[in-house]
Amino acid sequence: MADMAVTTPAGGAGASDPMLRERAGRPRASARRDPAAALRSPWVLAPAVFAVLVAGYWAARLAWGGGPGFPTGTGERFMAWLDGIYAWIVVNRNDSPLFLYFFNYISVGLGSAVVLINRFLEFLTWPGVTVLGTIVAWRVAGWRIALLVLATFGVFALTGLWDESMRTLALIITSVSIALLVGVPLGVLAGRSDGFHRAVRPVLDFMQIMPAFAYLLPFVLLFGIGDPAAAVVTAVYAIPPAVRITALAIREVPRGAIEATTSLGSTPWQILTKVQLPSARRTILLGVNQTIMLAVSMVVIASVIGAGGLGDAIYQALSKVNVGQALQAGLAIVMLAIAMDRVTGAVGHGSRGANRLPERYRLPLLGADLAVLITTVAVCRLVGVEGWPRDLSVDISGPVNAFEDWLQAVVGPFTTALGTWTLDWVLGPLSELLGGSPWWLVILCATALGWVFGGWRVALVSAGSFAVVGLLGVWDNAMDTLSQVLVASVLTVALGVVVGVLMSRSDVFAAILRPVLDAMQTLPPFVYLIPAVALFGIGRVPALVAAVVFALPPVIRLVDDGIRGVSPASLEAAASQGSTRWQLLTKVELPLARGSLLLAVNQGLILVLSMVVMGALVGAGSLGFDVVFGLAQNELGLGLASGLAIVCLGLFLDRVTQGRRVQRA
Repeated sequence: MADMAVTTPAGGAGASDPMLRERAGRPRASARRDPAAALRSPWVLAPAVFAVLVAGYWAARLAWGGGPGFPTGTGERFMAWLDGIYAWIVVNRNDSPLFLYFFNYISVGLGSAVVLINRFLEFLTWPGVTVLGTIVAWRVAGWRIALLVLATFGVFALTGLWDESMRTLALIITSVSIALLVGVPLGVLAGRSDGFHRAVRPVLDFMQIMPAFAYLLPFVLLFGIGDPAAAVVTAVYAIPPAVRITALAIREVPRGAIEATTSLGSTPWQILTKVQLPSARRTILLGVNQTIMLAVSMVVIASVIGAGGLGDAIYQALSKVNVGQALQAGLAIVMLAIAMDRVTGAVGHGSRGANRLPERYRLPLLGADLAVLITTVAVCRLVGVEGWPRDLSVDISGPVNAFEDWLQAVVGPFTTALGTWTLDWVLGPLSELLGGSPWWLVILCATALGWVFGGWRVALVSAGSFAVVGLLGVWDNAMDTLSQVLVASVLTVALGVVVGVLMSRSDVFAAILRPVLDAMQTLPPFVYLIPAVALFGIGRVPALVAAVVFALPPVIRLVDDGIRGVSPASLEAAASQGSTRWQLLTKVELPLARGSLLLAVNQGLILVLSMVVMGALVGAGSLGFDVVFGLAQNELGLGLASGLAIVCLGLFLDRVTQGRRVQRA
């Protein structure tokens, strides 16, 4: 960042340098003395663009009764064309060579893999699976993580969701295996080739911008409804971190080690296998951890396309507004996600659990572990024990639903009033402004915002994104979705900045909050909908609440990290000039942490978009509802058009919030 160019001179105290004190104590003095520079500030131009949009809305309303909607002819023809493609695929799925010899083989292979893994878990019986999981966790991560894994299997059993949990686990194993088999080699290639790295980076950027819902329909089109489509979409969604982190790990291997190995006559393959991969092992394992966590999130979402398992249990419960059943399944998913995160994270950080024992004890201990496992499975198979008996499960849905009724009686009037106020005074007017303004004016304002925050390239991307949304025929629903995203993003960024600043000010508060943020970032997004529905019922408001809570952790972390990364010399120089704590924050820390703040805004917007779209499952409507409706009613044209519109909105929000930073990089 250009703002962080202030450094302490070698051999001298930063506060003793008059020029340094001048720069640190008054970092924006020159801008304040130049009225033209102040008028060119994005924080002046952006409100001006918004004012133009408001003026255009009222002018159109007074003159014509409202702005003209985007012409729908192109969108209707595009949807009809997509529906025609889907109809052709359904008719020719068993005749076309492309499907007969490629997609159908993949579909059968993936479906068989999921079934085989699931049957293997059934063969082990529930005690055998529990013993195997606990032993593996103990050996690679230690006894504390082993107890956590044991508790996780206990939750699966006691909630009566053992079979659903095993199906989810089988899907995760299949999809993660695909993601790693594809992602790690691509990451190695990107780490060793600058040209390939430059080529693959924009593709990875695009994949990570896309909300999870936008992935579903293309793979349903190719693989149909069920486990194969769920496995492929989960693998594709989880590939980007595997590629990125592997490439980063390979690139961070010291060049001295590579040059020394090369000078000894090693081949490129020997350099890769003997130097780069061993040196990058820890970072690559962290990439595996991130891949698994994304797969857990996507497998739950993939229940919408027939994946089954725990995600389907939540989906069915939410569709019936049964918070108790949703919480029961959500608890199982949370435990699964936390257990997998802790086990793989421990491996990535080098914790070896039982493998820290002396070498002479390891082989006998492994033999003892195998003996315990084999004995457990053999005894269970002989006595007829397989899955956990459902009559031994504990149904907590009744007490939870009773608690929800009590909670609604206590806080229901307040949450209802808050939701009504949000809809009537914030969300409704903003949605009306975006949807009721002339479409060409909205595109011009989006283009202007792109130019203000990112330059002419971002302006072109912004204009193209909104034009494509209109041509897809989903303009009104896209504007409604955008209004929800903007409202939730403002709340997320405001809360994130406040909490992040407080976190940077107090090490005690930071120590308390960090494990909470870790746990929140481990949870799949589906889970956030459950408490939101319990408090606010069904509608757009619970979707906004879930989006805010879901997007808060990374925003808080980035703000805290940015402020803590400010040079102490700059703070000392400003303090020596008599700056107050508020002046230090607003004139030194926040300006110097600008890069982290921009990244926090960017991540908040993208996460809010993904969660708002998912809010269609609890009545948020708009583009997310169109995707779900298209899947349910086989209207693939509407669903795909809505999915593409979601991608366009994500592309616009990403480029506008990171345009200047990307140009400087």
